[in-house]
Amino acid sequence: CPGGDLLRDGTSVLPTGRNIHALDPYRMPSEGAWARGQRAAEEILRQHQESNNGAFPETIAVTLWGLDTIKTRGEAIAIVLALVGARPVKEGTGRTVNFELVPLEELGRPRVDVLASLSGIFRDSFANVVDLLDDMFERASIAEES
Repeated sequence: CPGGDLLRDGTSVLPTGRNIHALDPYRMPSEGAWARGQRAAEEILRQHQESNNGAFPETIAVTLWGLDTIKTRGEAIAIVLALVGARPVKEGTGRTVNFELVPLEELGRPRVDVLASLSGIFRDSFANVVDLLDDMFERASIAEES
């Protein structure tokens, strides 16, 4: 049974009587969280450009909170991915197996360095996501892009 919030995730969490607060950490970010995170990242970039003569930010700090991640099903993770210029790759079962770097030609802007600060609950509850983020940050840091 999928878990989550009835308002964010729709009727797939029903029937009632089951644990609607549970989630699968291997399915983060959810499709809804991915869409919301992309919009939030676009707005962050837009506001920064508006205030800085069109310049993109070089670095943005994002705090990944465990309880927020549970409630939003990974919205902050999606913000990090969108800022860096990456997207989740899911296998056939819906599990996220990789965060793929979007080619700069497709991204249409420079990658933003993200300083990710993790809460203890996030670190302990989402070790798989921490591993995927670590791998993505490493690949982004050594990517030969101009």
